[in-house]
Amino acid sequence: MKINEIAERLAITPRAIRLYETKGLLKPGREAKNGYRIFSESDAWRLQTIAALRSVGLGLDRIKTLIERHDEGDSATVHHDLELQRMALVSKWVESKYAIAMLDELIGRLEAKGKLEPEDLLQLTGRLKEVRRQQESWIDAWQFDKLAAEFDGSSAWMSAGAALSQAEYEQVLDLIMQWVSPQEGEEGLDIGTGTGNLAGLLAAGGARMSGVDQSREMLSLCRDKHPSVTAKLGNALALPFADGRFPFVVSAFALHYMSGGQQLLALEEMDRVLKPHGRICLAGLMRDNGLGAGESDPTRHAIDRSELTAWFRERGYITLHYSINTSIGALYAVRKH
Repeated sequence: MKINEIAERLAITPRAIRLYETKGLLKPGREAKNGYRIFSESDAWRLQTIAALRSVGLGLDRIKTLIERHDEGDSATVHHDLELQRMALVSKWVESKYAIAMLDELIGRLEAKGKLEPEDLLQLTGRLKEVRRQQESWIDAWQFDKLAAEFDGSSAWMSAGAALSQAEYEQVLDLIMQWVSPQEGEEGLDIGTGTGNLAGLLAAGGARMSGVDQSREMLSLCRDKHPSVTAKLGNALALPFADGRFPFVVSAFALHYMSGGQQLLALEEMDRVLKPHGRICLAGLMRDNGLGAGESDPTRHAIDRSELTAWFRERGYITLHYSINTSIGALYAVRKH
């Protein structure tokens, strides 16, 4: 095919095709007589790939790197880079949902009062800025990519430190399994899935599990150990799933790696992806009224049990709590509607 033919076939402008060639993304052949570009089916596939990656926000330099790695057979790196792009898009999507909600509230106040007060604008824009700040401020202080290979050998200590024995770690996973009691084929989401210990247990019980984690190496181990679990790179503050997707959501020993504000945003995300009458089960370091677990460890933030319970009840959940020991607790919440 000549350039105009392939441009018409793929709905890409000849100018764009020439740009991709200039940037080194494409190397069409040339006719011997006149030097006209000649495009093969392989070139067509590459052009479709470039167009698809551009449509999801990737720049040409990054696309070039991805294609080169794919050509070299480095599918693992390509997979990870595409997941990073998905994370960025999901984060923007979640932020956009908050912005739309803010605009709806502004419109409602304007319709009710006939005007907007300065405090209305400050309150609502401040809320959106806080969402952005919480998303941007999360860091993996423990660098779980480096610890992934050792995690299963000391899962209790890496999950909650000295506050949790290995026997208690197993007890927590069994308790979540009993509380959730997945039906055969029921979909579930494990947030902070790590190497997939909890997701794998639930999958063995008949659930169709998805797991989200921010650690590439943890997810690699999870995929190897539990091929039936759909493991996605992602963050609890911007879950890569549509609203109302899952009948149940679980998370063990992940929330206490977030600050208080980030924990609240993570709970909002869990609530968003949960189906009506769905259930949520959480476990980790917990304290009562600001006192208790995790005070001496700046990398872990114990969940305030009373605040957590109040959050769920305000949103129409029935809750049940169980203490594993004085520092570790589990909470089960069922949405009434």
